[in-house]
Amino acid sequence: MSVDAPGAIDLAEGVPFAARHNQHRNEQMLAGSATAAICAGPDNLIVSWNTAAERLFGHSAAQAIGKPLSIIIPERLRAAHEAGLARAVQSGTARLAGQSVDILALHADGSEIPVDLSLSIWFEAGKPMFGALLRDIADRQSAKQRLEHLAHCDTLTSLPNRNALHQRLVAELASGPCSLLLLDLDGFKHVNDSLGHSVGDQLLIAVARRLNAVIASSEFIARLGGDEFAILVPHCEDPLVLDTLAKRVFEALQSAFHLAGQTVYVGTSIGIASATHANSDWEQLLVSADLALYSAKSEGGGTRMFFAPVMQSRSEQRHRLSSELHDALSLGQFDLLYQPQVALDDTTLTGVEALLRWRHPVHGVLPPPSFIELLEHSPVAEDVGDWIVDTACAAAARWIRMGWRSPRVGINLFAAQLRSGRLMQVVLTSLERHAVSPDCLKLEITENTVLQHDAQSTSVLRALREMGVGVAFDDFGTGFASLSLLQRYPLTRLKIDRGFVSQINRDAGDAAIVQAVIGMATALDLEVIAEGVETAEQEAALVRLGCSEAQGFRYGRPMSQTDIESRTLFKSATLQPVSGLPRERRQARS
Repeated sequence: MSVDAPGAIDLAEGVPFAARHNQHRNEQMLAGSATAAICAGPDNLIVSWNTAAERLFGHSAAQAIGKPLSIIIPERLRAAHEAGLARAVQSGTARLAGQSVDILALHADGSEIPVDLSLSIWFEAGKPMFGALLRDIADRQSAKQRLEHLAHCDTLTSLPNRNALHQRLVAELASGPCSLLLLDLDGFKHVNDSLGHSVGDQLLIAVARRLNAVIASSEFIARLGGDEFAILVPHCEDPLVLDTLAKRVFEALQSAFHLAGQTVYVGTSIGIASATHANSDWEQLLVSADLALYSAKSEGGGTRMFFAPVMQSRSEQRHRLSSELHDALSLGQFDLLYQPQVALDDTTLTGVEALLRWRHPVHGVLPPPSFIELLEHSPVAEDVGDWIVDTACAAAARWIRMGWRSPRVGINLFAAQLRSGRLMQVVLTSLERHAVSPDCLKLEITENTVLQHDAQSTSVLRALREMGVGVAFDDFGTGFASLSLLQRYPLTRLKIDRGFVSQINRDAGDAAIVQAVIGMATALDLEVIAEGVETAEQEAALVRLGCSEAQGFRYGRPMSQTDIESRTLFKSATLQPVSGLPRERRQARS
């Protein structure tokens, strides 16, 4: 019997009617919930098990009710569960009550599943009761694992990435010495540019496989981005062991890669650095290996270099000079020197090459090797190149007024001048400003710069060539350009590199190369000039081979505009060869 009034008592059950009504409503709600709901008493036996719990754990309500909660707890965790339940019953509180935690639960088939658990505790007839809401979080954990994988894995090659290398470096350095090999691929950019990025990606994948095959199980390999890879060697700073590993890497990449119907060859350069437990700065280890890699690339690639402290000081000096380069032009610190170029039959002055020097306020006059590479990659390279064009045209105009009828001034172009699209206007403006004929100006460009900027450079240089401006390949034969460029490119002159001239009277191979270049130039109606001539013997050998012009210390060092004017009678424009000069080391654009 019951009365329909708030607070009325159901005499049969001894429970307030409103409370029984609320309890029934809550049970109905949990029964249809997508969240598994389980209730258990202080004796650890299950008293309630909804449909979602049946789906999550594989036990029906009939199978579960009356059984201990242990049926959903992995065996290795049961002792801890039972001890925690005993403490909760005794104290009337549960440490996890009101919190949400991720735990592993046991399915009826014996597998373990990750679940989110929310625990609650209440009292019935003075006894604690426990309720648990559980949700399957396998999808959430899978997504988390995928995110962690993406954060630490290179998606192209499936190698660990830079983040993973960082974590591993920190761990290894904390436990002892380790070493790092950084490497990048020689010729990778050419593959990308000529065969396309899809072939480049295939090449990176193939390289990763080969590298994986040569490292030991204790070693760790990562791709840092682009064509740069790293190999971490734990508990090792032995240079012999590291050198052996580097040799294995060279051998692994030596044979051809067959990709998309193409045969591809690439080399590699390797920088090696070691760190002890006492010197456990992972960032410094990376920097040291990178400096060693830079040094290996500077040697022409295809080699390995171990880090040495002098590399750090050189790097710091490069950084300082790079910063100072930004203001050198505005401060008037750049200067042009001019090296004579002569006809070999009578040493008549045929032209000069304008050569850049930096009058540094602290270090004095700096030759090109100490700053040209920095300048080429500096934001001010184009401005400096424009200044060179204008200054050379001004010098040519002065010499014309002094009686030199047709001075030819060669200037070296920076890659930035070819990229910008302003070269044509800069040249035209300077020629007009100084009233100089276009045939007085000779633009010199290296083969490798041509390869990097072939498309954009060809059209503008062809237009300048049609105006009468000369175009020369500088240091011909030292780059990677194909002979087909001699026909495609709007050239007027080839400059034979001094490396072939230095032994021309002693080395039959060098003499044959020079003779072949002269023959090609003649067939293509190109002028040819040899650089780095220092001795009468070299001069005589060039004359025998049919070379018509030369420049080098035999005819004069690079000199100021005033000096070249004082040494030269422009009306006859004849220079007397000089002797007894020390042999000059090859210097870029010197």
